[in-house]
Amino acid sequence: MLAIVNGSYRFVDISRSMDLTVQLSARMLKSLSRLLLLLFCSSLPVWLVADWERWVPSDLIDKARQQYGESAAERIQDWQTELRDIANESEDEKLRRVNDFFNRYIRFVNDDKHWGKVDYWATPYEALGTNGADCEDYVIAKYYSLRKLGVDTKKLRITYVKALRYNQAHMVLTYFPTPDAVPFVLDNLIKSIRPASERRDLAPVYSFNAEGMWLERMKGEGIRMGNPNKLDLWTDLRIRMNELGMDL
Repeated sequence: MLAIVNGSYRFVDISRSMDLTVQLSARMLKSLSRLLLLLFCSSLPVWLVADWERWVPSDLIDKARQQYGESAAERIQDWQTELRDIANESEDEKLRRVNDFFNRYIRFVNDDKHWGKVDYWATPYEALGTNGADCEDYVIAKYYSLRKLGVDTKKLRITYVKALRYNQAHMVLTYFPTPDAVPFVLDNLIKSIRPASERRDLAPVYSFNAEGMWLERMKGEGIRMGNPNKLDLWTDLRIRMNELGMDL
């Protein structure tokens, strides 16, 4: 190519210039791509890591190992991993996976046999660590996990019912897709999550979450009746959860 260089005409080999420009452009694009990838990886994944490590603090794994043994540490770690793995799943999938995890990982043991008390509300750490829980312990672990996974507190209720088949008090976790909906029931007695209208074996009594208490009914929110912090077992549980670094 004929070009003016320092005031005179000269032939310039543009192929080498074009090659150099292409190489520089490719390098710049590659660097830019790496920068964008780094920025993306340093925002979303770090946010997720920070969250699931905060939901189940890693020091609880070592604490469980020292307090209960290696198998207990593995159960706590599996819980942490499970929450990490489902953090970006749909709400329905979070419900299913959390319900399955605790029903599968913890054996049922009555409070009087397991804790030497008529009624004791164990933290998820205690339930997994000792590999023992009764109905309310399953519910507490599921409630905590789903809240940390981003399920709105207003959709979740810790619900007292009467298990008609066994003629005794029982506790389940209920999930309201909308305020006036028939809630879905997460229960340790059966594997599947079913609408309350299909659980004729349960008679609802009252429910609560971190925001309030309600007299229960088959459909909708029920009648608001007070503050859950008036429940001594709930208050004691929240204190122990806080001491573990887990805010209920």
